[in-house]
Amino acid sequence: MSLVAVQSYKVQSTLSAQRFVAFVSGTADTVQYPESAQNFVVGITLDSVVDTTSSIPVCGPGSVAKVYFNDSVTAGQPVKSDTSGRAVPISLSNTTTSVTLTSCYCGILAGASVAATGTIAKVFFCPGFVRTSA
Repeated sequence: MSLVAVQSYKVQSTLSAQRFVAFVSGTADTVQYPESAQNFVVGITLDSVVDTTSSIPVCGPGSVAKVYFNDSVTAGQPVKSDTSGRAVPISLSNTTTSVTLTSCYCGILAGASVAATGTIAKVFFCPGFVRTSA
């Protein structure tokens, strides 16, 4: 892992380690799994939390951190989060006619290709928004 500062945030619900998280709308300094592809992902959890009275360490942009994958992805390819904070591939379109949906990408698979669900691999975390095909 890189030496980017780790922040501590409150939790909305039970969260697992090595998952992408987004801020909770209307609740200060609190994170949850992204509710949709349009939620801006702010970090990767570094530990698990089992109740809602605790806080969780989260690494931010510029970090290389381990993430739990829910699909196969080729090394060097961009990833996004599913609604459980797990990494999945993101399809980017090269044409303007099929680009319709705004989606938050989370980063690039920095480690070896992921061939199976449940694999944990390194991701360079550099979130942003793209327009993806339907």
